Amino acid sequence: MIDVCLLLEGTYPYVAGGVSTWVHQLITAMRDIRFGIIYIAPHSDPTRQIKYEVPNHVLYLKEVYLHDYDLAERGRRKVTKQDLALVKSFYERLAREDYSLFERVITELRPEGIPINLQHLFTSKTVWQMLEDFYDMAEEDVSFIDFFWTWRGTHLPVAQIVNAEIPRAKIYHSVSTGYAGLMGALAKIMNSGKYFLTEHGIYTHERALEISQANWIYENEKINFRATRELSFFKQWWVNLFKVMSHLSYQYADQIFTLYEGNRLRQIIEGADKEKISIIPNGINLDRFSAIKREKKQSPQIGLIGRVVPIKDVKTFIQSAKLVLRKLPEALFYIIGPTDEEEEYYIECRNLVESLKISDNVIFTGRVDVAEYYAFMDVVVLTSVSEAQPYVILEANICGIPCVASDVGSCRELLFGRTGEDQRLGQSGMITEVSNPDSTAEAVLKTLQDKELYNKMAEAGIKRVKTYYDQDDLLSRYLNVYEQNL
Repeated sequence: MIDVCLLLEGTYPYVAGGVSTWVHQLITAMRDIRFGIIYIAPHSDPTRQIKYEVPNHVLYLKEVYLHDYDLAERGRRKVTKQDLALVKSFYERLAREDYSLFERVITELRPEGIPINLQHLFTSKTVWQMLEDFYDMAEEDVSFIDFFWTWRGTHLPVAQIVNAEIPRAKIYHSVSTGYAGLMGALAKIMNSGKYFLTEHGIYTHERALEISQANWIYENEKINFRATRELSFFKQWWVNLFKVMSHLSYQYADQIFTLYEGNRLRQIIEGADKEKISIIPNGINLDRFSAIKREKKQSPQIGLIGRVVPIKDVKTFIQSAKLVLRKLPEALFYIIGPTDEEEEYYIECRNLVESLKISDNVIFTGRVDVAEYYAFMDVVVLTSVSEAQPYVILEANICGIPCVASDVGSCRELLFGRTGEDQRLGQSGMITEVSNPDSTAEAVLKTLQDKELYNKMAEAGIKRVKTYYDQDDLLSRYLNVYEQNL
């Protein structure tokens, strides 16, 4: 019997990052607990490499692929007309935000855990008729063929989750809503375990940002001379899908954890029961970062630490570097993090550096040991358009490095304090407007040029992290939750 089965979408142990770091901390801190992991990915990838040393008390590791389906696979249960009538009723109730039939749908579609036959489900005449009915109800100016393929594209990944083999465990713990959260709800229904949910970033918000900018979702082209913030019919369809999975995660979770107050309020708005929610921030290994010996370079050293991907808005950092260099031409700017996750965006960033003629002052390091850079960095900058509770602020602050961060996620709480007592320690950095190079450059310059302010922020950061963000103290709260339910 597995004690805790972690349900992870696109993170540990194959993808490095803040959430994966947290998962690794959690597992390695609890060596007496038998862990299992289900890793959810878009596709299988034989070149995928494990980025962390997985401890021996992880007894089970299974991968589930959202888009690697075999419609012709035999030995699965065919879907009956009664099943489809139930599914149709479930959809009709979903339109009224009524989720009451979900548990019945799952138990009747997968009696005794037998997977459903996808070939039968996705080629059935009855399903086709059901879709025609829903298409007529939608009354949208889109073709039925586009409607059908969007339904198919959104539901095949869900069917993969519904069909997935889920091991028996006492506790299921997902680190997001979405597909992992849906699996958590299924695990609770089918295997009767406890289900816990931890959200670092609000999944529906992050997916909505991605979908609004996606060019792979079909949009019916119309001439429209007015600016609009409304999503197209098919983009809204995808957003609604993630909202449904999020709501089911919240509904079936026994306890919900998040990192800061802003997240808690958003979860409540999205349908979570406020009585289930607790705030447990991320923490860091104080000894590791406190041991770093600082050295002062002659020229200002400014770094962005993070993956070179659009959500980190590296382009705003580059544009702000151009503005800072007008006042401090000797400054050096480091972009510290992997460049291979979205190579097209990395190339765009490199081209931007060249077009601004600042190649001599901007360095892409790739994947490195960030501790080596904390040793000499003067200011750490985050220009992200979305964050939860970034480790980089905690790591920089404990080293005595002030941070400049966009006003997203918990950045304001981390730099200005969450409670009254925390706030009295003083600020440990500067907050800027999102995607605003001018605001970022101004904050960097003020931090570097006001020595008294710099020293106060450095001191406040060290005190804040030591007092409120020791990983041992925070992980012990999760251990307590586990032990109460094992």
